[in-house]
Amino acid sequence: MQILHLDSQAYTVSQWSGGTTTEVFIWPKGANYATREFQVRISSATVELEESDFTALPGVTRYIVPLQGSFTLTHPGQSPVVMGPLTEPYRFSGEIATHCVGRATDFNLMLKGVDGKMDICRETASIQPGITCLYAPEGCEVTISGQMHHLLAGESLLIFSQQMATAAISGGLAICCYAAVTLA
Repeated sequence: MQILHLDSQAYTVSQWSGGTTTEVFIWPKGANYATREFQVRISSATVELEESDFTALPGVTRYIVPLQGSFTLTHPGQSPVVMGPLTEPYRFSGEIATHCVGRATDFNLMLKGVDGKMDICRETASIQPGITCLYAPEGCEVTISGQMHHLLAGESLLIFSQQMATAAISGGLAICCYAAVTLA
C-alpha cells in the first residue's frame, strides 16, 4: 500500500466556462483531461455563474457533491436534482446535457472505462484494491494500518492498494472516491 498526502500546492488550477476547477488527481500517469485521455479524474470546481452548462463528457461516469453553496442540476426529460453541501453524491452520465442553476463549490469524480464510486465517509472508509482518494473538506484525522494522517481543509490522501483495508476517520468527515484500476 502506498499513501500520498497531497496539499493544495500539488493540485492544478484552470478555468472553465463557469468558474475555476482544481484538479486533485488524474490517472493514469500522463493522462490529459483537455484531450479526454484519462481513466480517473478527481477535482473541485467553483460554479460562479448563476446558470451554467456542464461540459459534455461522452463515455464518462460522473459523481458530484457540493462542498459549499447549493445548486439544482437538470437533464432533458428528467426531474431536477437539488443538492446542498455534503449531501449524498449524485451519479450521472457525462454525455447527458447538464444544466446547473446556483452558485457553489463542488467536488467531482470522473470515471472513464473503469468502475468506482464516491461516498461521504464520517467514521470509516473502505480501502478497495485500486485507488482511493480521501478528501477533507474541513479537516480531519485519518488512520490507516496504525498510521495517523492529519488532513487540513482541502487536503487529501491518495491510497494505492492491492488489498482491502479500513481507514478510521475522526474530527470531521472525508469525501471518499474509489476507482477500480489495476495497479502495476
